[in-house]
Amino acid sequence: MSEIIQFPVSNKQQKSDLDAVIDEALRAIPRTDREKLRFELIKTIDSYDGFFTEWSLSLPEDSNEALRKQIYDIAHQEHDRKMRMLKDIMRLKIKVLVAEYQQRK
Repeated sequence: MSEIIQFPVSNKQQKSDLDAVIDEALRAIPRTDREKLRFELIKTIDSYDGFFTEWSLSLPEDSNEALRKQIYDIAHQEHDRKMRMLKDIMRLKIKVLVAEYQQRK
């Protein structure tokens, strides 16, 4: 048996520290160009969407509830790890976008 599990992305958790990092990185960029860089960041993150939000789990048909719970618990732990990885990618990507912008100017 295989099923796709959707994991919600908690924007509340990411918002506080991640937005501060992004805002700090963009502070020296003129307002009009700032929005272009934000858009590029969003495009990059959207390209990873399925990798970070969908899981395919194959569960043995004769598995008991304890085994299923263990598998789901592991999947949630892995999801949390991927969310931390996504935050790191966003932090690095905005720094790269700002550095590329500054080289062009």
